[in-house]
Amino acid sequence: MTHWRADEWAEAVRAGIRSRGLSLDEAARRIGVPTSTLRSWIEHRHAPKVTVFDHWAQLAEVTGLGEAELLRVAGVLPDSLASPVRVAQAAKALREGIDRAGQFLRQATALVYSSPGTQVANAIAASPIDWEMRIRSATRGDEVRVTYHHYVGIVPPRDFPHDDAEVRRIIEHEILGELWRPLGLYWRVAEVHDWHEPPRLVIQVPEQEATRPPAPSPVVTAPPVVVLSPIWGYGELLASLVADGLGFGNVDFRYFGLPDTMADRVRITARELAGPAPRLVHSVPPIMLLHGLAVPDLTGRLPVVVRYGPRMRARAARIYRAPLLEAGFADPLAGARAIEEAVSVPPGCAYFEVTLADEDVFDGDRPSLDRLNDSVAWFAEQIVEQVLLTAGLPPVPLGGPLKRLVLSSGRVRRPPALAGRVVRRIAGRAPVEDRCGVAREK
Repeated sequence: MTHWRADEWAEAVRAGIRSRGLSLDEAARRIGVPTSTLRSWIEHRHAPKVTVFDHWAQLAEVTGLGEAELLRVAGVLPDSLASPVRVAQAAKALREGIDRAGQFLRQATALVYSSPGTQVANAIAASPIDWEMRIRSATRGDEVRVTYHHYVGIVPPRDFPHDDAEVRRIIEHEILGELWRPLGLYWRVAEVHDWHEPPRLVIQVPEQEATRPPAPSPVVTAPPVVVLSPIWGYGELLASLVADGLGFGNVDFRYFGLPDTMADRVRITARELAGPAPRLVHSVPPIMLLHGLAVPDLTGRLPVVVRYGPRMRARAARIYRAPLLEAGFADPLAGARAIEEAVSVPPGCAYFEVTLADEDVFDGDRPSLDRLNDSVAWFAEQIVEQVLLTAGLPPVPLGGPLKRLVLSSGRVRRPPALAGRVVRRIAGRAPVEDRCGVAREK
């Protein structure tokens, strides 16, 4: 400290503080010392105590000089070393700045892609027509909370001179035209379970069940998955959870940006299902099975078939009454059974069969959507576990809501006692239950 250039250092600190427009009191507060201490550093014509180095980084930030420059003007750092030190510190600052910028961009990107409901609401609010919007989210589950999708309800102005069909056309094509297909939006026609008195016009905006690509880095070597489910069998949720758990992409044709006419929808869906797609999980749309869509060729894929009990079937027929009547069934329950009959696996094909038991779903006379959600999540976890084990990997879900079932020890919690189950079958053969609770074929 005997070579400290007190005058030059004190003047550099004073000038730096003035250039930042700070008073001594404010500068001292930011440095973390009393004002009297800072004043003693820059007004006394001798070297400060060595405790100044406890606050060196803050002092450099307040003055804007940088740590190396403060050392140089004080005479502590020789000029021959000052440049390399400044370069190293500049490189460090640049790296930190890039990291901060990257974090900001990642957060901004996540915000853009995780809030399609906000994009829809903003676009409708920007319309010159004074629409009334009512927005709700479908979030369910006790053990595994999942936000399925968002509802955007539309109420036209009282004096709006158009019927519902024209309102749909205006919103879909004139207001949300650039968002409708990319976001996979569609008009909800079935009962809105999560809304006691919904508006007549409701747009469904995907969240968990949205179509998305696989994770960037392949981890699991496993065949692509195709989920075959009856109506209201929650096959789309099961597919999305399995996809996240394996790091696969998810394809839910409800959110695929399909055309309006059913014939075109069936044609495009059949084309997309024609051959196995690596690292993807497809869920086959149940209603389309009544409009000419055939169960795809399952060669090279891992099928998952969902079954359920009579009470869930009856509930499904009531919820989807309008689409089933439109498909030509005078009795909606007959239409629900027809879809179940169409969901089949050819003999000799290995597949998982998921049974959703009425006992696990109904709470008295009404279904508990939270219990239904949790049951589907546990069954998805069991499928993921079996696929990972087969691939020689630890049986721990890789991503998505199923990660909430992983304990701090890294092990997955064991499922509760459920009447439903996951069974590993080969079509045409009877299963045998193993000790893990997932059946294996004879």
